[in-house]
Amino acid sequence: MYIKDTQGGGASFAHGAVSSYSGASADIGSIGIPKYIDGYWAKYHADEDELINFYRISSPVDSNLAKQKIETLRNYYKNHKTFNTTLHLIVDGPRVRLYYTMNCFSYRMDCSPKENADPNGWVIHQSNDATQLVLLFDGTGEASDTPFPGSPYDK
Repeated sequence: MYIKDTQGGGASFAHGAVSSYSGASADIGSIGIPKYIDGYWAKYHADEDELINFYRISSPVDSNLAKQKIETLRNYYKNHKTFNTTLHLIVDGPRVRLYYTMNCFSYRMDCSPKENADPNGWVIHQSNDATQLVLLFDGTGEASDTPFPGSPYDK
């Protein structure tokens, strides 16, 4: 999976990871405002030791809206000033979501919001009181029972 930003840079999420999130996920920080998402992924069936579903996506990201959401979160907190930010790419079957967070964890930081900091309701508060997020992209890729031609899975 590759995210391209508005200034021509980008980041690859190909390293992958699985953490406490129930689906496959990866995170990487320090790219600009995302404008395009492109990539392939597959679902692995452990019992049969094989890949059983294949997916791809090639889609623009509304970079103007993404920028507004990022700026909302950057101006959200009363006292939290760090710009130690990350993007989180979540894949769940054919669904792809891209989140942005400033990594404010209320168990050890003051994550109190400013008054009227989120008039559009973009900031997502996780139920486990972890960091707040904004959703930058939510889309569905194409699905297939066989690898897409030209994909990394096409052997």
